[in-house]
Amino acid sequence: MAQFLGGTRGDEVEIVQAGQRRTLDLAIEVPTDELGSVATMAIWESVYTRLAELTLQHRSTLVFVNTRSMAERLAFQMGERLGTENVACHHGSLSRKLRLNAERRLKNGEIRVLIATASLELGIDIGTVDLVCQIQSPRAISVGMQRVGRAGHWRGATPKGDSLL
Repeated sequence: MAQFLGGTRGDEVEIVQAGQRRTLDLAIEVPTDELGSVATMAIWESVYTRLAELTLQHRSTLVFVNTRSMAERLAFQMGERLGTENVACHHGSLSRKLRLNAERRLKNGEIRVLIATASLELGIDIGTVDLVCQIQSPRAISVGMQRVGRAGHWRGATPKGDSLL
């Protein structure tokens, strides 16, 4: 590797850290009701309830969903359970002003939970997030791992993620 990175000066390159394995705290939860091809209202109610419980157990929670409509529906349901002042929504169809406001509120600890689509995946400083939840499949392991990595994003912390449904 030193030869590759250093080219003709490869013998002068010193590898100080060749790799690292980061400890993760991951959980996968499925509703107690039997899953079918279409999730029932009872299943969704249990997901909403469990997500509210998880949110209350942490200072800040970031929830990723796959669609704008799911983000809005989940934000509404969390607002009903936790109070609208504790919840924000973030997706690409919102105005830049609303997205920046949601990011600022999460970073400043003004809300308990932010429901987001992929619009919040990369390049945004969101401060300290204790827990990342993924609702339904992220469709790729790398996407799920990148999202969970948003939690515990400070020295010595363990990223914590929970996948529901």
